Amino acid sequence: MKKNTIRVFVINVMILSLTAYILGLTDSAFTQVYPSENRFSYLISSVKYFVLWVLPYWWPVITVGAVLLTFLYAVIRKN
Repeated sequence: MKKNTIRVFVINVMILSLTAYILGLTDSAFTQVYPSENRFSYLISSVKYFVLWVLPYWWPVITVGAVLLTFLYAVIRKN
């Protein structure tokens, strides 16, 4: 049970991080700070923007959201 709960927590962190990454791509600051000419440059710039700008501000929300979703999973699974 404990190993499964940790797995669910990690999956929730990945899902919420992916959501933050995708929403970060729609931010106008991304295109202003990291202008890109081709797809490879766009990919590298988007990862850099996510790690340096999005993640430092959103990691508490991602962590709390993952804990709440994991708790919800544990409650539903227990019934």
